[in-house]
Amino acid sequence: MATAELVLRSNAVFTGEVSEPFAGGVAIADGKIVACGDEEALAPFIGPDTEVREFGDRLIMPGFNDSHTHFTQGALVDDPDFCVHIGGTDTLDEALAALKTWADAHPDNEWVYGNEVIQFNWETPLMPTAAQIDAVISDRPVVLSQVDMHTFSVNTAALRRAGITRDTPDPYGGEILRDESGEPTGVLSNTATDIFTALLFHPEWEDMKASYRKGFEKAKRLGLTTVCVVFPEGVSYDDPFAVFHEFEQDGELPFRMPYYTQLAGGEHEDLIQKIERMQAEYNKPGSLITCNGFKILIDGVCSDHTAWMAWPYANDATTNGMPAMDLTQVRADLLRACEAGYPVRIHTIGDAAVHWALDAFDEAKRRYGDKGLRHVQEHVETIQPDDLKRFAEIGVVACMQPMHMILDLEFRSKDDAVGPERLPYCWPIRSLLDAGAHVALSTDFPVVELDPLHEVYAAVTRQLFDGTPEEGWVPDQRIALAEALSAYTAGSAYCEGMEDEVGTLEPGKAADVIVLSKNLFAVEPAEILNTEVDLTVFNGKVVYER
Repeated sequence: MATAELVLRSNAVFTGEVSEPFAGGVAIADGKIVACGDEEALAPFIGPDTEVREFGDRLIMPGFNDSHTHFTQGALVDDPDFCVHIGGTDTLDEALAALKTWADAHPDNEWVYGNEVIQFNWETPLMPTAAQIDAVISDRPVVLSQVDMHTFSVNTAALRRAGITRDTPDPYGGEILRDESGEPTGVLSNTATDIFTALLFHPEWEDMKASYRKGFEKAKRLGLTTVCVVFPEGVSYDDPFAVFHEFEQDGELPFRMPYYTQLAGGEHEDLIQKIERMQAEYNKPGSLITCNGFKILIDGVCSDHTAWMAWPYANDATTNGMPAMDLTQVRADLLRACEAGYPVRIHTIGDAAVHWALDAFDEAKRRYGDKGLRHVQEHVETIQPDDLKRFAEIGVVACMQPMHMILDLEFRSKDDAVGPERLPYCWPIRSLLDAGAHVALSTDFPVVELDPLHEVYAAVTRQLFDGTPEEGWVPDQRIALAEALSAYTAGSAYCEGMEDEVGTLEPGKAADVIVLSKNLFAVEPAEILNTEVDLTVFNGKVVYER
């Protein structure tokens, strides 16, 4: 029996398989876990050359797996030389002043980009018009993105650059807001923002690599050993993964990167040929980058009434939202993907969207049988009670982001939008677990920070960071700490079809292991926010140490 290269020991080891930590450790050799257990289990693997690290009462656990990110965009947005964050501003004037300060400090940037706008903070909670932005910056194109990235405000220079005029039609599932005379106001929602996304996210190759390197360091510091990317075509390169492939070849990629490409048929490249081409290029033995399946968005968000609800909004009875895509085409593409054996992930926030997607997955299962595909519904922020049990029955994973709940909780925007009768079924994590569904947790970065512990805190407490409301928002939907940690590790691995490789501390799995600065099982939930990652081990190698 070969001895281990590295052994990590602690009084608190959480494997992800059981609900409580135990005293013991993890033995690692050749990038794999060779043992995980108590002292008796570890002893045979400790030799004269084994490096043994003692962590006292600090928590050893599987590396975090963020199963829903837009890292291809997020790492750029997170770079302070690419974008300015203005979410903490209290007024529109303050936001525009911060934008102007950043623009003056970056005179060579072609675009001026402000991110994470939370206009609900302002006295007049409306996204600014082109005229309002022009009054501060008119000589360069400006884009302001609402925090959920579903609504943009742009100035006149940006409208001109994009070729948007009064004669430009609204795209399917999006809207170019117009004034009484029919002129674009500079505010755009949902798919109407796509043209600016394509224009913005196209920096020079070396500039992009510099931003991604900063993102890598952040991910390691946060204990992320898998970062799943959905809808990578959000950047405008034909192949956004070419740059990551270059990093991998150079030994710089510090995590696994499964990704899901856009589900789109019609005039686009044939779906099956598209994914076969991508898999032939990236899914090679030992590759960290793998194309796993497809992703599509079929509705928007509740805050601007673009999430597709089964009944009208409580604060606007004139609408229940609408699908963001042609559902006839989406259904046809989904069925074709399922027939060919590829999983599909669908953005569903409104309860009507959730129901429609469950029906589509159910139809695929009835047509083509249970192929073990890990179909996923992203977000699942609202649901009809009868649909809870269908996730387990059909075999659909719910991939959820508790920090989105915190964003809405701060302004009670979900309460206002859905009303008291539907409120108990918002972010129904507890109910889905109780119904037997597989649940994965994630961030949707860059909509919120990449920090997994923020999501764990939100799932366990359903409170703002100041501890309010005291009982938690819809407290019946809180989940236990072990459930939250498992959903962010084993649940995410299951979601990606990678549960045989990562997600739990088991012999034979990849040695993706982290050590937290505290044993979360021995502290109050509020202390989750004050916990840091002390060590990140990826593929058996220490890639970060605090």
